[in-house]
Amino acid sequence: MDHAAECKLVDKAVAELGEHFDTIQILVTRHASGDEGGTVNISIGVGNWFARYGQAKEWCLKAEERTRKQIQQESDEP
Repeated sequence: MDHAAECKLVDKAVAELGEHFDTIQILVTRHASGDEGGTVNISIGVGNWFARYGQAKEWCLKAEERTRKQIQQESDEP
């Protein structure tokens, strides 16, 4: 699948979700093949940018805190 087709697929998902939600931010990645090398990513969102940014930032902060707590618990174990 070429990059344009991948973007179209993600756009379709955004359109379908947009019928039910006020804001949407989709982040996808895949391993690149051939001359692309590395990782290919697509990031598409709709709706209030500040709401999408805030939700993504909150998710990152909570995930980092969970990881810190898990590491702390593991280091506290005998």
